[in-house]
Amino acid sequence: MTENNDLIMVLTTGKQDRGTRATLAFAWGCAALAMGKQVSMYLTMEGTMWALRGAMRDVEVGGFEPLSAYLEQYCALGGELLVCAPCSEYYCSFDRDTMTEKLIPEAKLVGLTTIVGKTGPSTKVITF
Repeated sequence: MTENNDLIMVLTTGKQDRGTRATLAFAWGCAALAMGKQVSMYLTMEGTMWALRGAMRDVEVGGFEPLSAYLEQYCALGGELLVCAPCSEYYCSFDRDTMTEKLIPEAKLVGLTTIVGKTGPSTKVITF
């Protein structure tokens, strides 16, 4: 039996827990990438706010690296950062004309079909 290395991580939580779930999600993603997994992080609902410039500044959970350091590691290891376009408009109130200017450069706005297209019978999905 072959092992599937595809992993989709879904982050739905914003700053209401002071970045704890976001930190865990990115730490998990870094560990999975370091172990050879192919990882896509999908920011949806309130999790879309982590794709805004400056949102990760000064977010640090005890016992972990700063959230911005995990983002840097995640991207350096080849992790994909996908942002739900419909959710970003609702939860973050992005103005369509300035939306891409407010996002961090690593983020990519996508629709639901992108995420559905990435899933298969052996894709692992983890939600934070």
